[in-house]
Amino acid sequence: MLGRKCGGQAIFEIGRRLKWVKENDLAHGEFGKWLESIDIKPRQAQRFIKIANEFSNTTTSSYLGMNVLYEIATMPPDERDQPQQLDSGKVKKPDEMAVIPVRQ
Repeated sequence: MLGRKCGGQAIFEIGRRLKWVKENDLAHGEFGKWLESIDIKPRQAQRFIKIANEFSNTTTSSYLGMNVLYEIATMPPDERDQPQQLDSGKVKKPDEMAVIPVRQ
């Protein structure tokens, strides 16, 4: 089964590949059986596909985890890109809020 800590770049790729298999490689109704054979739960596959559909593989998004990406992907599109003012006074978009800067 897929690990719980899966980086954004891998999430996008997994989502794209799952979508491809679902739409191009299997007969109708076979996707669930195929997911069982590779030990991925249908709900998890849906989340990967949703994220891949909603985001391009941007630099910021590639550092976010599965849960954060999914929460952002399920936001209404007009809210997803709306900047928010943080307690610190900084203004960030939702996908930027969860990014922890890498210390040099």
